[in-house]
Amino acid sequence: MGWVKIKEITAPSKAEIAILGFPGMANVGEQVLTYLIKEKEPVPVAKIYSEHLMFPNNMVGISVLEDGKFVIPSVSIFNLEEEGIALATSDVQPLPWGGMEVASEIMKFLMKMGTKKIVVVTGFVDESLARKALVFGSDEDLLRKFLEAGAIKQDVIKSVIGLAGSVLAISKIRGLNSVVVSGVAPDYSPDPKAAKAVLEVLNKTFSLGIDFKIIDRQIEEIERIKSELIKEIEKKIREEMQRGGVDESTEYVG
Repeated sequence: MGWVKIKEITAPSKAEIAILGFPGMANVGEQVLTYLIKEKEPVPVAKIYSEHLMFPNNMVGISVLEDGKFVIPSVSIFNLEEEGIALATSDVQPLPWGGMEVASEIMKFLMKMGTKKIVVVTGFVDESLARKALVFGSDEDLLRKFLEAGAIKQDVIKSVIGLAGSVLAISKIRGLNSVVVSGVAPDYSPDPKAAKAVLEVLNKTFSLGIDFKIIDRQIEEIERIKSELIKEIEKKIREEMQRGGVDESTEYVG
């Protein structure tokens, strides 16, 4: 067993359900949890540190903040006390051989809070299903509520990798029911639309009262940038054609 340190910030109150999300495809999991934390301002409960939590490319280090303070990579656990929901997230993934160990520490702490069901937020890439929320899992009650809230069931996801998959594995071993809610993006780049699809389902299911103004502004800004890029590309193509760089009469497609 590697080095691990759990720092309790406040005495944890009960949370029967836990929502977890981590960096991954289209960064949906981390986006959703970060937005929930900013919007709902939950009570910080604990931080889990591990030698397996590193920066990308297996780099050991710290993050330096604007005020000169620094933070060590960790998993943060919060509590929405009124709703009885725990939140868990991180801005890094564990090393592959440390995923189960980190997941075990997360689940051990959540079960100490009384968690009996977990909701794992992930991202998935499928252009035909983009900006939808897919759902599957072992908890029939939560599945029904998520479907009523607008999620859909599609048998397209074949595996769950990273810390999300490790958490699901440990949950099954410990006898907890789980559900995966996956926001679908058209490609692998961070997608706030996919994150919003998941947030809308969570909001309806758990009556969270989320304000979507900030994420809507993020979506508008990304759409504006994309539109400007397309216009710039089209402009350059026209300029090339006017200089004779592209033969408009070419009779082929590709």
